[in-house]
Amino acid sequence: MKTTRRAFIAISAAGLACMTMPALAQEGSTLDRIKQDKQLRIGVTSAEPWFFKDPMTEKWTGVGVAMGEKLAADLGATLVPVETTWANAVAALQANQIDLMFVLDPTEERKKAIDFPEAPLFYYAMGALVAADSEIRKWEDVDKAGTRIGVTLGTSLDKNITAMVKNAEISRFSNNDEAIAAFASRRVDVVVQFHPALVVQYSRLKLGKVILPSPVNPVPTSAGLRKETNPAFRDWVSEHFATLYKDGVPDQIFGAYLKSKNIDPTGIPGLVKEAWK
Repeated sequence: MKTTRRAFIAISAAGLACMTMPALAQEGSTLDRIKQDKQLRIGVTSAEPWFFKDPMTEKWTGVGVAMGEKLAADLGATLVPVETTWANAVAALQANQIDLMFVLDPTEERKKAIDFPEAPLFYYAMGALVAADSEIRKWEDVDKAGTRIGVTLGTSLDKNITAMVKNAEISRFSNNDEAIAAFASRRVDVVVQFHPALVVQYSRLKLGKVILPSPVNPVPTSAGLRKETNPAFRDWVSEHFATLYKDGVPDQIFGAYLKSKNIDPTGIPGLVKEAWK
């Protein structure tokens, strides 16, 4: 029997429809998959206090890990850390390599590619690690010709500083530790990170001082997840974030992590903005 080109296209289209329609009908949400597989996969990268990998045991700890453990427990699942970077986290979510990336700010650019729960995870503020004798008080003081600023590539801080700075020089590093190492070796004059990360870094370095240049603005952070037709997982995460924040759990976890590093959390701004003085 002779088959025309038009008939061939029609038959091929019908065949594709038969193959794809069942898959679409059976497609569930990430929430369904986690409950079935009993695994919650989160992205982790070197960035204290959010994520820290013990070089001896290779075990991951940190605020993001502890938050993930709480969500995993509520799902009856095991937490599975998957190494990535801030710059690659969005791609890792899109490729279904991870289910959540904690401490990922919901920028408008990221919202085009991935989803975020409505409720924030917690709040922090942009801080700066500067020389002990630095007279920097405002963000405009940082933007001086000859000033070298270190920031972590692919973070919202990278975007903020790039938009803010017109005269200073910006150096971008793959993770927080590399930026701090550059400060210690005097390859940069200022390191910009969120204040909880700087507190931990300074406690190790004991060099310079941590400041919150004015204006100080609370920044809500969140967790990125894949865009899905079924919003079940996003809604579940949002509900849990709201409850945990209301109960002060992020602050409790942050304080416990500081103590585990022999840092006294007294007087250090926490992760609940309502408690800031």
